[in-house]
Amino acid sequence: MLLKSLMRIRIKSDRSLSFTLILIVSLIPTCLSAQALNSELLATTVDDGFTIAVVGDIIISYPLDHMMSDPGFRAVVELTQGADVTTGNLEGNIIDGRIFRGTAGGGFSAEPRAAEWVKEMGFDIVSRPNNHADDFGLGGLVETSRHLDRVGLQYAGYGDSYWAARAARFYSSPKGRVGMVAVSDHAPRAQLARGEWPGTGGLSPLRVTRYFMVPEDSWDALQTLRDHFPNGTGFYARGANSNTQISFIGNQFRKADAGITEPSYHYEMNQQDLTDVLASVREGKIKSDFITVAIHAHHFLETTGGYRGEGIPEAEHIDTNSSIADYLPVFAKAVIDNGADLFQGTGVHALRGIEIYKNRPIFYGLGEFIRQMDVIGLSGRGDPRRSVGPPNAEFPVKFESILAINEFVGGKLKEVRIYPIEARYDEQKLALRGIPRIAPPAIAQRILRRLQELSSPLGTDIQIEGNIGIIRP
Repeated sequence: MLLKSLMRIRIKSDRSLSFTLILIVSLIPTCLSAQALNSELLATTVDDGFTIAVVGDIIISYPLDHMMSDPGFRAVVELTQGADVTTGNLEGNIIDGRIFRGTAGGGFSAEPRAAEWVKEMGFDIVSRPNNHADDFGLGGLVETSRHLDRVGLQYAGYGDSYWAARAARFYSSPKGRVGMVAVSDHAPRAQLARGEWPGTGGLSPLRVTRYFMVPEDSWDALQTLRDHFPNGTGFYARGANSNTQISFIGNQFRKADAGITEPSYHYEMNQQDLTDVLASVREGKIKSDFITVAIHAHHFLETTGGYRGEGIPEAEHIDTNSSIADYLPVFAKAVIDNGADLFQGTGVHALRGIEIYKNRPIFYGLGEFIRQMDVIGLSGRGDPRRSVGPPNAEFPVKFESILAINEFVGGKLKEVRIYPIEARYDEQKLALRGIPRIAPPAIAQRILRRLQELSSPLGTDIQIEGNIGIIRP
């Protein structure tokens, strides 16, 4: 219609012809739908057969050369090296504890040569934001960056300014350029400049507010308890309390809908953080052929179903809906709507279910891939008692995870191959404990059956072929 209308304009001179052409060019973009533009700009353009391997937390302390004689570990390395791109969450720092003079000390760390080993193992890009990223303060963050830069290992979610922390980082594989945006709900978060204050660098945040959803029958009791505190909150003068929401002893409470009889958690994302993250995802996808989004978060929904700290299940048969915080599906699907091709979640130290949304995989919890938290590199002593399981645990969920290889053809997910990983729960020798290997058959079947049970409520069918799980959308 626009072109027909413009054709009716009577062109009286070359000058008016030029003006008409300029008008046509300037108005055509307004006639194209935003959806059509986004579809083209946010298209997935990796070559057919592109594979990306994803794992959970990489809590490494030292190089693992001594494990290459172990067939199970060597098989893991062959998989991580064989994918076009391999990613995971680097939880902790890489520092030389003998000479480090940073702003804080103590926590997860690896000696400097571990950086070479992570790269040699096949990792191309890692996420940095997590609750142990600042165990050694700003100095540890900076030194870790120096070692990663030194070996050419890309990382996302940390920067020396707010937008540097938010920005996608990239790795160029033979089959396409791959970006990553990474966030966490943990400090120290990068902050924007305000007025004369220049802002700070740090980690890319996705702040989340937790609400205790209180059944209606218990609401009066909560109000009475609040009223018995001298100022109503424990911190400030009585604030914006209402008939449906109470701020009390540092927590937020809301009245649950009528008919709800069990207490629960509800989470709401900081909208500015969400807006900025989605902008980084879109920009990152425009600059790449494929983009993944990583989050490290400890939030979970705790119900009556046998959970202890950080949402770790104590029994093999668990309800996935009790484990996944209600904001995570919203966030995962929002980033995919804005161009993300894969969502990789960590933070609860255990497996969660897998969902396929718009032909894109969502891993709500990948578990722990390397678990050397009992050894803290050159910065201090290890603790051989640290990873002893809970007294009544049926199995060591923190030592069982997966390595998932996702294959794309025609810009769409063709297949997910799931390799069960076991990190030597029963090993007392710290040189061997927490190091991944392809799980032996009995453990592999246990992991895969559990993952089937976790993923089925999310609409995902995982077929077990031998000791490998297969998802074919």
